[in-house]
Amino acid sequence: MDIATCVGLASVEAAGLSRRTAWLTVPPLKVFLGLFVLHYVIIKIYRFILYPNFVSPLRHVPGPKNLNPLLGQEYNKYTSPSPLTCSLEWSKKWPDAPFIRYLSVAGKEVLMCNSIEAYKAALQTHCYDTIKSPFYSKLVKEISGVGLLFAEGDYHKQQRRLLVGPFSVPNMRKILPLFHDKARALAGVFDDKIDDKGFGSLEVMSLLSKVTLDIIGVASLGVELEELSGSGPGFSQHYHELLHPGLLGRLIWITNAFVPIRGFLPLEANRRWTNSRLQIRSMLRRQIRKRVREMDEDITQAFPNKDRDLLTYMLEEAISHKEETGEIPWTEDELIEHLVIFTVAGHETSALMLTWALYALSTDPAIQSRLRVEIMELLEKSPKPEYDDLAGLALLNNFCREVLRVYSPAMIVTRESIIDLVIEGQYIPKGIQLDMPPSVMHFHPRIWGDDAHTFDPDRWDNLTGDAASPYAWEPFIQGPRQCPGKNFALIEIKAILAALISRFRFIGIEKYDGSGKLMTDEEAKLGHGVKPENPSLTFSPIGGLTVRFERI
Repeated sequence: MDIATCVGLASVEAAGLSRRTAWLTVPPLKVFLGLFVLHYVIIKIYRFILYPNFVSPLRHVPGPKNLNPLLGQEYNKYTSPSPLTCSLEWSKKWPDAPFIRYLSVAGKEVLMCNSIEAYKAALQTHCYDTIKSPFYSKLVKEISGVGLLFAEGDYHKQQRRLLVGPFSVPNMRKILPLFHDKARALAGVFDDKIDDKGFGSLEVMSLLSKVTLDIIGVASLGVELEELSGSGPGFSQHYHELLHPGLLGRLIWITNAFVPIRGFLPLEANRRWTNSRLQIRSMLRRQIRKRVREMDEDITQAFPNKDRDLLTYMLEEAISHKEETGEIPWTEDELIEHLVIFTVAGHETSALMLTWALYALSTDPAIQSRLRVEIMELLEKSPKPEYDDLAGLALLNNFCREVLRVYSPAMIVTRESIIDLVIEGQYIPKGIQLDMPPSVMHFHPRIWGDDAHTFDPDRWDNLTGDAASPYAWEPFIQGPRQCPGKNFALIEIKAILAALISRFRFIGIEKYDGSGKLMTDEEAKLGHGVKPENPSLTFSPIGGLTVRFERI
């Protein structure tokens, strides 16, 4: 072999060796990053694909398979005609399954409760074995703070005991005159819209939102909310910015639940929202301190109406609790959080229930006529009916319950297991989210029959089987976490409906095209003429609701 050949072979061998050892010259950081990315990809493949489909103990639970690779069923839910569409379709497809499993964002497993027993176990038996869904908590707590809504465990039990008084039936009897006064003022607004022919029309959702906000303001703080504002923008203006930001504001709000961007995002929408949140808390803080001074000076004895508001009651409870235990139950910030929670929950849902009640009246003249006869008989005997008088109106009571069944303002209740559970024979690992949409119980054919989607107040006179269970009706949530404002909401709504039905006949829903024409019966059906917002935390009609009415 000649020298040239030897040199060539040596070169080839050296090149091969160089290639085999080249990785040794790669900087350690690049090796680390490469291994990290590979590890991350493997974990995500396992989490997104392998675990939910081949490993999870929930993989055999029935549920939908048509999902977005990244967003799971959330994409289908938010592109459906209604926020109720998917859950109701799943419930109809698997009516006998106690749970329905679906995959959410990034392959997260969720169990939707689909039987009375599952709802009862989650809301009653295992109430304190679960917590609020972290994502939902981040969304709402940014607005309200913790409050009673997000209190958990022993803290929730303590807070609920301390706060049950203001919403008791005896206290509702004392606060009823406020409801009557606001109802008469609302009827006056309707009267002002009547034309020379005796007809009028109004967009009622925004109007009812204002009325119920005024009511909850006086009931919570003992003053009209606008009195808190001073010379700047009003409480209601800041409140509207907080709860109903524009499209960009909503995008920031949702994104902030995943990535904390709120504190440094230099956008006007973000600045407005943050400022409104601070202003509302500042107004409430001033009112708390003012009320503390009044109580110290015993001024409340000169204003007997003020001892009925929630703030005064909470401050009195705090004094009593401190005398008994030596502990203060609420800091000033915690008082503010409770007040914000009661304001949000106490006005938004009531306004929506009244909106859907007027929708039901406008599309069912027979029910409206029967209600008017019942209400007028009462008003002839008692122009300012007492609590027991309104509570005794059987048809009005059935009507309100049916409105809350068919048009429940609350869209969903979410809980997350903090321990391993077994419900209805199904093993549920720690960390699994449980969805409990009230609509699933309210429209379940196994509970309400084949006419579950029909609006029929008379069904409440003959409840049998599962329909007679408290857990078949979930607008206020059953169990230890039931909304403490249930009595408040129902008597407020009955007082307002009594005032309106006795003075006006609601004759139809106007089209959204601005023509002033009434919808046909077919157009007025839910999902046709009146469409709910989606996505939304509450069941609310897009663009509000304009009703046509006439003076009786």
